[in-house]
Amino acid sequence: MPEKVVPRSQDYLMTIRSDQYIELAPDLLGPKMKVFSEKIAMIGAPLNPPLGNADTIMERFEDAEDGKTVKSRLVAFANVSAAPILLEGDSALAGYYDLYATLSPTRESPGEMTFHFETDTSGYFESIAEFWPMFELRPLGGGRSIFIDTGKDKVPGFPMNVGQSGGRWSFEAPVKDPVRGFRTRQLYYENVVMITAERDGQVTAERKMEFAPPVLAACAKAQAQFLSAGTIGAFGRNNFLETERGANFTDE
Repeated sequence: MPEKVVPRSQDYLMTIRSDQYIELAPDLLGPKMKVFSEKIAMIGAPLNPPLGNADTIMERFEDAEDGKTVKSRLVAFANVSAAPILLEGDSALAGYYDLYATLSPTRESPGEMTFHFETDTSGYFESIAEFWPMFELRPLGGGRSIFIDTGKDKVPGFPMNVGQSGGRWSFEAPVKDPVRGFRTRQLYYENVVMITAERDGQVTAERKMEFAPPVLAACAKAQAQFLSAGTIGAFGRNNFLETERGANFTDE
């Protein structure tokens, strides 16, 4: 077996800030509603059940030798809008909502990663993935949520092709108490990982966006870690700290 190998495992990340363009056509929202098209600031929401401040889990299926590309997939994801969004229309559905993004329950979010060694214990990587989210719009003040599953509802721009290049990884933990896999030689991310999606690179979207800017998404993530009790909520909205129970089911 080659000496320079990144073993198969899961990677745990937390979202620092994500600017995500979302376009929702009236037929996805309800009768007499207007199109929603905005770039929304998103932040991480702790997974439920929690794994430190992790809001994103990426799984790698194979051991990765130096320069080898391996299959991967998103197995958990939870973001929430940093501020409420406004849906407009001549309908009782019009008003302010918190927008949650988790993973589609009907479609996988597959990808691939390539790892490069610079030393025996660290290096850099590239990754690309299809992103199939589930959007939940929770009305402020209570009421019934609007659920939009990009895996079956043909939301403009999805699946979104997201990618990262030049990220740094290491077998040495960059934080005091990192979230780690069970009985594995864990891979850690040394600094902020920037994930982006460009409008011109969306070749698999099932429904084209009408008002999209050149950059559809720019997301900054960092290595997830366990924090002391009472501080985990700093990474989520004050009134909505967790995703709905049962979101982000994995097959493990």
